[in-house]
Amino acid sequence: MQDALQQFFNQWRLTPIAQVAETGHAQVWKVEQTQGALAALKLYHRQDTGNEGPGICLLQHWQDRGAVTVIATSPSAVLMEWLDGPSLDQIARDGNPDRAMTMLAQTAIQLHAQPIPRLDDLVPLETVYAPFLKCRFAPDCPPELRKNMQRGKSLARTLLSTQHIRQPLHGDLHYGNVILDQNGLRVFDAKGYAGDPAFELANALRNPKDLPDLVRRPAQINTGLIRFSQALQTSRKRLAEWAAAKCALSIFWRSNGPVSADDEADLLDLLLHAADQ
Repeated sequence: MQDALQQFFNQWRLTPIAQVAETGHAQVWKVEQTQGALAALKLYHRQDTGNEGPGICLLQHWQDRGAVTVIATSPSAVLMEWLDGPSLDQIARDGNPDRAMTMLAQTAIQLHAQPIPRLDDLVPLETVYAPFLKCRFAPDCPPELRKNMQRGKSLARTLLSTQHIRQPLHGDLHYGNVILDQNGLRVFDAKGYAGDPAFELANALRNPKDLPDLVRRPAQINTGLIRFSQALQTSRKRLAEWAAAKCALSIFWRSNGPVSADDEADLLDLLLHAADQ
């Protein structure tokens, strides 16, 4: 990893400042370019960008809509501009969740403005959900969670089969992936999906993660559904159904096998209830 890191420092003429993050699949470094501008170098542990490749491509097509500027790419690394400013996550944690929600809705409007780009290499939502539709349950899975996960699967099947509009999707558009800098609202860490635009802010209903009590308030869920559905020009009910289906999908991903207990079991129940309204 260190050899590969040094290779990109040399190749792209970067001066390392500090490692700022490490995930299961990548390191992120704050670096300085030769002209003095700051940048973020993301180096993947494997030899390619994995499932983030389509998202990088989409960000490049969205750079006139507030997406982070992609400076350079390689099969196993990406160099992006450094974004200074609070995330919408931070703004919400600082006591302004309503302002953060408004800005997240504005971000979605900005990304999905006409004309809609046509891209061939994005991941269809059908592909994203396919493993979840074969979800299994551990013997100790609580009956209520099992029932709600089955309901989530049923919702996902119906939603996937009724996608009347298909367009590029960030795929993980929530408070933590938007920064407010001197140039406005800036977006990063796209998944690069393709499908129903009503899916785009489904994951936002599970966020901010650091405010679990707020996220679980029925009034907060309802306000988010109203504002986000207006931003995406979709129905409140369809967005609520996608939110429940996305929560169930995330529970499935975290299980890494048969589903057992999960900390978001109660949130899934709340989102299913909202979808019934």
